[in-house]
Amino acid sequence: MAKESITVLGREITYEIKDVDISSLEYDPENPRISRIVSRIPTNKVNQNFIEMELLKLDSTKDLIVDLEANKGVVDEIYVLKNKVIEGNRRLCAYRRLYKKYEKDPIDKKRWQMIKARILQNDVTDEEISYILVTFHIKGKTPWDAYEKAAYVHRMIKKLNRTSDEIGKHLGMHKNTIEAMLKAYETMSVKYLRNSPENSLDSGTKDEVKKFSYFDAFYRQKDLVKRVQETPAFLDEFVDWVKEDRFKKAQNVRDLPKILGNKKASKAFYENGPKEAFEEAMHILYEHKPERVDRFYKKIREFRELISDAEALKIKKEIEENKNKKAELQQCYKDLKRFCKEIGLDVY
Repeated sequence: MAKESITVLGREITYEIKDVDISSLEYDPENPRISRIVSRIPTNKVNQNFIEMELLKLDSTKDLIVDLEANKGVVDEIYVLKNKVIEGNRRLCAYRRLYKKYEKDPIDKKRWQMIKARILQNDVTDEEISYILVTFHIKGKTPWDAYEKAAYVHRMIKKLNRTSDEIGKHLGMHKNTIEAMLKAYETMSVKYLRNSPENSLDSGTKDEVKKFSYFDAFYRQKDLVKRVQETPAFLDEFVDWVKEDRFKKAQNVRDLPKILGNKKASKAFYENGPKEAFEEAMHILYEHKPERVDRFYKKIREFRELISDAEALKIKKEIEENKNKKAELQQCYKDLKRFCKEIGLDVY
């Protein structure tokens, strides 16, 4: 097929899109998910077969196999440099599993024997690879999951000596977003994944990297970051909460500052079991501080504060001089009276 090109860091790099025999390809030990697994295994025990067996244990790989089988192939190409798959290792793994499944079917066997790939020119550097991948995936049409995105941004900054500003400008992302992403990645890598029990990481019952979004949400909350700065041990507490599934979804982390900022809610969060803690704390918060968790009551509180802080004499003069302003306040008064009557609220 005809060669195509992309300009990276001022250099034109060529690549070719074609079908490649899956038996000729190798997994990349530096892939974020793979490196996490092999980092805990003696080097002499790590080989291509071991990597493939570990990838097959991931829930995300199992889901991918189902999707590819239903779709009858990949939509997005894998990336290959010197027969090594620098991106798309799970897709290669899924293809090999489907190839074995249909080994006795001549038609399906042929379908899964070849995988579509972008073959990069051989002299591409590590720095150029990083820029190519983040350009295609972070800025392009094929999104990475949050963990892989953070892993490559971390690699560019730590190994290639790039600054958050440089990476942010290249990706069209704010410096603060990049820094929050890095902190989340480092916390997850050092405190969460490294200290997780082996059976939870490798057995396939969970794909732990999906929990990255919890740490990303954590570092986007200024109150939580400030709490860690003041009390470093709080970060270990949070890691434990994520491990025991105290939050059902990453969005719940956004409510953590509200919970910890209320004595009764915080007490409920700490004292209840992992399954009930968050809901119990939010229930108490809703009962005692509805304006903290409910948009309607939040707006009511803002309206009350607006009225309380308003300069009555100034407003009185304004409505005497401007009939439209007077009409707006009159309508507000009528609407409030009607609403109070409808909900059975007496105003004394």
